[in-house]
Amino acid sequence: MNMDLPRKIAVGILPWAAFNLLLHFTPPRYLLLVWLLLIASQLILGWRALREGNPVAIVALALFLALFVNGYTGTLPWANQYAGALCYAALAVTALGSVLMGAPFTASQGRRYVPQEFWLHPGFIRINQHLSLAWAMTFALNGVLMLWLQDRPLSAQLACYVSLAAAIVFSDRYPARARQRAVQLAEQAMRARGQVPAAG
Repeated sequence: MNMDLPRKIAVGILPWAAFNLLLHFTPPRYLLLVWLLLIASQLILGWRALREGNPVAIVALALFLALFVNGYTGTLPWANQYAGALCYAALAVTALGSVLMGAPFTASQGRRYVPQEFWLHPGFIRINQHLSLAWAMTFALNGVLMLWLQDRPLSAQLACYVSLAAAIVFSDRYPARARQRAVQLAEQAMRARGQVPAAG
């Protein structure tokens, strides 16, 4: 098991867990401070993704700000009631849109670990399309869970965290397996043509 995987799961889930716990249990007089801390944490944790123009990171920050403003103005009471489902729906649409536009949002993070000459390689793009689609489905599933378990908020949150953890595990392991599979298919094709791959 990748020893970095638990850290990735923690970083991916803990801010949202803290967000929900603090908003539910913070006394009203400290609520403004909590909101400001949560927005600051989003900026700090997602600064690199924001600078890279990652659409999901941008939308997530925009959602935090919109919920903050709406919470104090009360402009849309229903938005506060269905905040979780709305956030996940917006993230699902953003993730899916990035795939349909040919710019899967996971590619911005993938470029951190892949040399620039491979950024336009069909294999790199295809892997990130699959990853972004997986995240779109995860966000959509969580939106449905938030609506379905609306009367059981704790169960809804736990189910969403399990879903997010599964998506993080998939994102961590899928690229290496996809590359390994591509190499195996290439070797099989070479053998079928009577060629022998060079020894590495």
